[in-house]
Order: sequence, then C-alpha cells, then structure tokens
Amino acid sequence: MPATSVLQQFTRRLNPVSLAALAFWLAGALSSNACIAEHSSTQNKATEAAASTSVDPSARFAIESMLRDLATACMAGDTDGYMKHVSQGDREFLNEQWYFARDLAKKPASECQWTISELNFNNHRATGLLTIEWTMLGAKPRSVSFDVAFEQLPAEESGVWRYAGETWKRHEAPGVLVLFDPQFKELPARVADAFLHVRSHVEAGFLLTNKQLSTRTQKLKLYKTMKHLQASICLSYVDGLSGWNEPGESIKLLAREQSTPKSLHYLIAHEYGHVATFELGPKANEIAWWILEGVAELSAESWGTTSQGIVSAWATHGRLAPWEEITNFETVRPKWRGHVYSQGHHMLGYISESFGREKRVAWLSALAAGATLDSATFEQLKLTFEQLDRNWRASLPAAEGDVKRETNPTPHDE
Repeated sequence: MPATSVLQQFTRRLNPVSLAALAFWLAGALSSNACIAEHSSTQNKATEAAASTSVDPSARFAIESMLRDLATACMAGDTDGYMKHVSQGDREFLNEQWYFARDLAKKPASECQWTISELNFNNHRATGLLTIEWTMLGAKPRSVSFDVAFEQLPAEESGVWRYAGETWKRHEAPGVLVLFDPQFKELPARVADAFLHVRSHVEAGFLLTNKQLSTRTQKLKLYKTMKHLQASICLSYVDGLSGWNEPGESIKLLAREQSTPKSLHYLIAHEYGHVATFELGPKANEIAWWILEGVAELSAESWGTTSQGIVSAWATHGRLAPWEEITNFETVRPKWRGHVYSQGHHMLGYISESFGREKRVAWLSALAAGATLDSATFEQLKLTFEQLDRNWRASLPAAEGDVKRETNPTPHDE
C-alpha cells in the first residue's frame, strides 16, 4: 500500500490533541536528526584533520627502514649508500650531505644508530625528533638529537621517503636568509643585520663588488649547540669551532642569543671570506689551509684582532710553523692549529702590504685555478715562494740570539 494512504487512515483516528502531540514529536525527531547529522559532520572533519598528522604505519616502517640503512652506511663508509636516501630538493643541504658522506668513506663509525620519535605526517612530508648515536674507532660514544623532516617522492618516482635534514624557522631580509633553531628569538634579525653590514666589505676585498656573488641570497644556519654543529659537518668532527663553510654550502654559525654585534660581525665576515674565496676558481678548496684561513681572518680583521703580536712573539721565540705543517686540514697537528689562522693571517696581510689588493687577489685566483704555490707566487708576485717567505720573516722581530731587526707594521689592505 502507498505510504500516503496509511498516513491518511492513521490521522483520521487521532483527535486534535493527539495530532498536536504527534506534530511536536515529529519536530523533535527532525531536530535531533539534524543535531546528529551536524555532530557526525564535525566528527568527520576532526577525523580528516587527525589523519593528516597521525602516523601511517607503512610510512613509519619505510622511514625507520631508511634510518637503519643510513646507520649501516655510516658504519660501512658507504658514500653512495648514504646519499641515495638524501633529499635532492635543497642544493646547499645536498652539498653538505655529500661532505658528510664522503668523510664516512675515510672515517666510518664503528657503531651507529639513527632513531626517530614524535613522528608526524602531513601529506608527503613527515617531521620528528631524530637521535643519532655513534662511536668512532677508539673514541667515546656520542649522541645528538634535533628536529628533522622527511619527504616522500611522487608515486611516479617510486614514492620512497628521503631524509631532508633539520627543520628550521626562517628570517628573511634582502639578500639574506637566516635559518635558526626555534629557541632563538632576537638573534636571527641581528645576524641578518650583521651580514648586510659586512657583505660589501668582504666582497670588495676579493674584487667581487657587483659580481655574481653580490646578487645572491646568502643562507646562514644558526646552531644552538656545538655538538649539533659538529655532527652536521661529519660524524668524525671533534674540534671546537664557531663557524663553518665549504663550497656550495650554507654558512653555519654557533651563536648565542647574547652574542655581541662585534662578535657576529667578525664571525660572519670570516665565514663569508670563505664563500668569496670559493668564487675565485674551481680548485679553491684545494688551496693550502693556512691560506684559506689566513684570507678569511684578513676579511674579518676590522672586527677582530690583528695577528701582529702573537706572530711577533712566535718569531722571537723561534716558534713559527713550517708552512708544510699547516697546509693540509686533515693532517695538521694540534700544536700548529693556532698557527694556521694567525700565521696565515699575518702572511696574507704582508702580501697585501707589499703587493696590493689586486696582486693578492690575482695570486689567490691562480691558486684557485690549480696553480702550485711556487708557480702562482712566481707568476703573480714575480718571486719564488722561498724568497717571499724570507722577506716575510725579515719583517718580523729576530729570534732571540739573532740580530734584532726594526719593524714598522702598517694596516693591512683588506
């Protein structure tokens, strides 16, 4: 029977009071159903939001498997095995990871474990707290934890997950991007200001004003702990440092919220001096270490200290380093590490005073193109390096027991 006929027969048997009660009941039922529908809609939206951040078991498994592979590569010294799991999206991060991975081939970890906690997902990106625990051969165990991201490749490109490095907060200003740990508050803006203050000074020192370098946005990363900065370079790194830069990488800085403007200017000018040096030629990073650090110190001299006093003292006490002892970053002994910076700084200043900025840059450019120290010195400065060394030593106080020489140091042409 059609539903309309049943309803008509039923309503004929009801009196007016019953009809009113029925109408009230129907209105309540409809209202209740509407509330249920609204509540259900709200629940659906909440479920969808939760799904965007909840852990996908298959994705978690894929990421944890990748981290096990990274740890295995660290112990095996497997550069390619490590790099296949690294995101390709950020060129500078990729260069940093190549340095990290190549060091593993020379100095693998004897033990290593990568673990993730607090893992959250949002579409094709995941974030969490990464902990790396490792032991180098003959050394004490070390560990570090920091927030990281992972990125999933599109399905048509296999859909695998890759390591994308630290998650950073960002501070942008014209020509500079500061990436920083969330605990920093006012420091990022001060770092950006300091970079903009020293930039033109450093570029002028390398004759790079209005060249390609001056048009780029420079990226700086701020680390809050020494062990995080060290581990971002390579697992074998143990020396103390306050800054780092390699070709094609971001400038890395260890800084405090209380860092003074002068200390920031000095630190950034030194590291940007490295960036400028790497612009001079494809083999700039193969230049002797004392030259690389010497010209970086010269770049920062306006905000630091000169090397005249300490180098004069070394000369007086016969403690100048043989140049070959401060040439190779990998082999310099601890006793000579301070000489890399101060003795290198003094020699670069001497070259500037004796030959001028343009000749100094030409000499550096020849070295950056692959010339030997002897050939670059002879071609650009018109004397052998042995003669340059003798002349430089003659500008310093005589060693005790030798005939005293007069010195008249002048400000360096940076």
